[in-house]
Order: sequence, then C-alpha cells, then structure tokens
Amino acid sequence: MRFLDFKKHFSHFNSISLQDIRNHYGEVNPTQLSLWKKNGYLKPAKRGVYVLSDASVDPFLLSNELNDSYISMEAALSRHQMIPEAAGLITCVSNYRNEEIENDFGHFRYHKIATKLFCGYTLEQSPIKEKRYFRIAEKEKALFDLVYFRSDLKNYNDFESLRLNIDKINMKRLKSFIRLVEAPQIKNRLNNLVKYLNDIV
Repeated sequence: MRFLDFKKHFSHFNSISLQDIRNHYGEVNPTQLSLWKKNGYLKPAKRGVYVLSDASVDPFLLSNELNDSYISMEAALSRHQMIPEAAGLITCVSNYRNEEIENDFGHFRYHKIATKLFCGYTLEQSPIKEKRYFRIAEKEKALFDLVYFRSDLKNYNDFESLRLNIDKINMKRLKSFIRLVEAPQIKNRLNNLVKYLNDIV
C-alpha cells in the first residue's frame, strides 16, 4: 500500500476501519498502518479504526461508526435545545455493547439497550461530510433514554432539576416507548416522568 493511494481512496471517509481496508485491498498490513500512525499520517479513533490526520471529522457521525448506535440522552437533548447545557460528552444508545471511548475527536459513552428499544431515532445530515447522515434520537426518545438509564431521575424534583424545555413534546410518542418497558422500577420512573410533564404543561 502506498499512502498517497490510500489517502486518495479514503479521503471522503469520516473514519476507516480494518474491514474498509480489507474491502479495498483484500488484506490489512498492520506494520504499514503502525508506521503511518507513528509518522502522523493516521490517528487512532479506537482499536482497528483510524482517521486521516488532516481530515475534517464529524464527531456525531464518528459516534455512530465506532459503535452500532444513535446519539441520545444529554447530547441529543442539547442538540434539540431541550436542556440549557451544551453537552461535551457525546452520549449514545447502543445496539452492541456498553463502551466508553476518548480520542482526539471527542469523548463518547455508549449505553446498551434491548433490541426492541433500539428505535425512535432519525437521520440527520452531517454538516461536515457531504451526503452522510448520523442517527440521533427524536426528542421523546432522548428524554425516555435519559430516564431509562439514569436511576437518579425518579421524582418531581429530579425532573425539575433538568430544567427541560418541553415545547412540542409528543406525549403519545413518549408513552409508546414506555409501553415497551418490562422492568417495573424503570417503568415506574418513566411513568413519574409522564406525570411530571402533564403537571407542568
């Protein structure tokens, strides 16, 4: 592999996996990749995933690529302007596994969820990578996921502390996700969320 050829082929990629390299070259040369990384041509995003050092990287798109996931919880609520704080940590819901990754492009945290609850997301076009889209939770699913995974959110005062902007929340949509939950403690927290939202509307 010559690096100029490698760079030309992968220049439009947000990240490059070992499988991407195999798909193009038929095999992977680990020694070559290690040398390119050492010389600063490639940056590691996680084990087996690289980024061209001079490439423009979309962290939201990268979050989907590093783990089979969609952006949710605080990161999605911030993007939907439902919480006042800007989210530095990119919080995601995974169809694969729990994982936390820090690299030059961000800090990513993944929460694994049951397959039937891996839903309620849409595709949003990347502002950095042309014709590429990342998965991000709808407003209702982002709020659902936050309460689902955070056991400290269980009563009126807890929900009040979030300082939620609940403009245009679709309660019917939120309840449709809650109906899929079987765990009693989680379902109770989510039903308390519904009561809270009904009280403040």
